[in-house]
Parts: sequence; C-alpha cells; structure tokens
Amino acid sequence: MKFAKIGDTSESLYRQGSTDGLPVIPPTDERVEEMLRGTDLSRDHEFGRLGNRKGALTVETVAINAVMAGCTPIHMPVLVAGATAMAHPDSNIIQVSVSTGSWAYCWIVNGPVREQLGIRSRFGPGGRANRRIGRALGLAYKNTAIIHPGEKDMGVQGNPFKYSLLVGENEEASPWDPVHVSAGFDADESTVTLGGPNGFGQYSTAAEASASQVLKRIIYNTPPWMTGRERKSFRNWVIHGLAPDNAITLADAGFTKDDTKAYLCENDHLTEAERYPGFLTRDDSAEVEPIRTPRYEDPDLIKLPVIGGSGRENVAMGPSLAGPVTVKIEFPDEWEQLRAEYDTGNEPSVTDEDQQWLENQSPG
Repeated sequence: MKFAKIGDTSESLYRQGSTDGLPVIPPTDERVEEMLRGTDLSRDHEFGRLGNRKGALTVETVAINAVMAGCTPIHMPVLVAGATAMAHPDSNIIQVSVSTGSWAYCWIVNGPVREQLGIRSRFGPGGRANRRIGRALGLAYKNTAIIHPGEKDMGVQGNPFKYSLLVGENEEASPWDPVHVSAGFDADESTVTLGGPNGFGQYSTAAEASASQVLKRIIYNTPPWMTGRERKSFRNWVIHGLAPDNAITLADAGFTKDDTKAYLCENDHLTEAERYPGFLTRDDSAEVEPIRTPRYEDPDLIKLPVIGGSGRENVAMGPSLAGPVTVKIEFPDEWEQLRAEYDTGNEPSVTDEDQQWLENQSPG
C-alpha cells in the first residue's frame, strides 16, 4: 500500500503515547537536522525542566515534535520562543497540563513574523501555520513532561483547544498598541505570548453599537467564573479578544486600551454567589443585599488583543492559569534564505498535479 509506511509509523508513535492521535510525519534524523536550520541554538540547548518528572525540554526535542506536527524550519523561531515561554517560571504550565479543569495552551503572536509565516488572526478553520505551530508546542510539552490523558492529564472533559489555540493579533486593523508593545517590546519585534484559559465564548454586538453599549456587552457576556484574581501560587486573568470594529468604536469615543481595562475593572462586579454558582448559598430572605466585588482585582489582569476580521464578534477566554509570558522571537542568521526556500505564500495553492487529480474526480 502506498501509505502503509507512514501509517505504520503514526500508529507506532501513537501506541507509545508520543502523539495526539492524528497522523504525524516520521521524525527521521535527516528531517530533524533540516528543522534545526531554523535556529542558531545548539541542538542540546536546554530551555528548562518540565512537569513533575522534570523532563528536559531541549532544542532537539522541539525539532523532533515540530517535524511530527508538520512544521518546516521557518516555524522554528516561533517554536523556540514558545518553548522558552513554557519553561519560564511564571508560565505555570504544569497546572494547565494536568488540572481536572481542562485548560488549554493559548498563544498570541505579534510582529512581522505573522505575515512572514502566514499566521492568521482567527482561531480557525484554516490557518495552516496556526495549527502546525500550536500542535508542535503541545506535543513538545506532552512528550517532555510525559503527560497522557488519565495519567497526569486529569482533565474531566478535555479541551479541543489543547494543541491549536494560536492566533496572530490583527495589528494592522487595531487602533491601539498591540499586546507585545503593551508588554514593553518594540513594534517591529516579533513575539509570542503564552496563556492558559479553559473557557472560550463568542458573542455579538449590534452593528451600530456605541462605545457604552460595546463595554456593557463585554461585561454582560463574560461568564461569572472568568475572573481576574490573585491566588497564592498563580494569577487568574482574562483575555478579551475584540473585533477590530469594536476596538475602533471604543477608540473613536476616546477610550485607550488602558481606559477600557480600567472601565471593566471599575464597573464589572459580582457577588460571591454569582462568582461561584452552586458552591455558595445564602439566605434569600435576608434584608441585606449580598456584597458585590470587582470581577478583576487589577486592570493588568485583563488582556485586550484585537483579533479577527471585519464584523462585531468578540471572544472571551479565561480564566487563564498560565502566565502571561511574552518572549521575543529570535531569527537565525540564514532566515532570509530559509524563507526563500520554504515560503510558498500564505494562501493555499493548487499545483498542476492537484488540478489534474481534481479534474479526474469530476463526474462527466
């Protein structure tokens, strides 16, 4: 059979617990060596030790998992930055990986690398670079920390975003500074930011919504369990991905990003019973109304990337256990050469061979 060898390899790696169950490209020595062209770091460079078993996350580990996920050498700079973020002390990624709450790895990419790699400003479908990079980072963590469903990964429901929640910010359509500039990086630098939400919800605003109505919709449509709170060992924070049209409405009304965060912090309040429905009870006959407290303890626990295209659909993601950790993407000396070799354009194309095959499938 034409595909038997590849299929056998995928099956073998899956039975070893090394994949996510989808087909993989066999990580041969030749392919891994080619992948390593995407970084100037040595193959044995160690980013850190991950998980309770303290597995070493190295450049070679990242390259092996990148090959399996279908990446090419031009994806390695983003993967190296992502690996650095995962190993960062503030990432808290072990809890994201093993919690019963089924959290996901969330990556926001900023800077020129978005266009260079074809990273789209939407969560899917499509976006081949988004899927490849997100999957490679998820596999790299899984295979370094030795995380298996039901063994270490104790998510009750699981999470379909575990390996694919990667998006580029729509900086060109945003009226505000992008995420990486807010974090202190230069606009012409490329970065990746790591988060770890377990909830993802979309909602609409009216076509002619005012700034006040946009802000009220954000508050109304954010589930009560998505809160920004300080914990003993980590910080919960919330990502509000705003469509460009809504961000522009706010900016036109004079709201900066900081103004918007401050408004949400000051005006979004919950009772403890609303914050933890089903866990707390109170006497409904009591004359004293329950105390309402801010959903966010600090405006800094709110992130406002501008994501998506034309329209008024926003997304709320959170609460996030991980980070946020933002890492600058470093490029190898032969970056432009690699781009020339591997950059085939951002949109899918049909080769002559593909076209002939398609025509042969058409009836008549």
